Amino acid sequence: MKFTEWNYMFPPRPDSAIPPSMLGYYEKNGWLAQYKKNGTCTIIGISPNKEFIAMNRHADFHKTWQLTDHIRKELARLFKEKKWFVLCAEIMHLKGPTIKDTIYIHDMLVWKGEFLFDSTFLERAQILDERLITNVEAQSHYVCDSEGKIWFAKRFDKDFKTVFASIKNTKIDEGLVLKDPEGKLRFCDRADANAYWQVKCRHKSKGYAF
Repeated sequence: MKFTEWNYMFPPRPDSAIPPSMLGYYEKNGWLAQYKKNGTCTIIGISPNKEFIAMNRHADFHKTWQLTDHIRKELARLFKEKKWFVLCAEIMHLKGPTIKDTIYIHDMLVWKGEFLFDSTFLERAQILDERLITNVEAQSHYVCDSEGKIWFAKRFDKDFKTVFASIKNTKIDEGLVLKDPEGKLRFCDRADANAYWQVKCRHKSKGYAF
């Protein structure tokens, strides 16, 4: 399906939370894990003319933050084709003092002007792999630019309990999001449209039992 002009789409995100005791169940069933960052869920549109749009999961523009010149320049470099791209990311800026002006890319909705309806999570992730995987990496992500402001989420297919237990700073890494690699992207016209192929597993904190 062609994507030729900006239309807001709700970013895929999990509704259901599971306890850590269930991590092994999802691992055995072939799901994939990514770190769940304590950020602001956002979609980022990149137009053919390299104009940028960033909106949160409530279909609002960010009121106290915008993409920096550096991030705009680097995204234009990484996604250079004169086509639309729409990325799913966490903005690492508003939730704490440690990390500022950083984006954590973990999925996408549009690639080279095509809305990726009916594609699987793994298919979309593998497309991004070819563009964003680098030899500069941290435990949870690859670093895609020289200033360390654009991160691309790693995927884990084993040792979920070990990865979960290795998280030390829950103000940055809340836990894991588990995704069915065969889960297919539905139309993003509702906030819960794509919740069916993902769940979250958080460390205990104020307000969350798990």
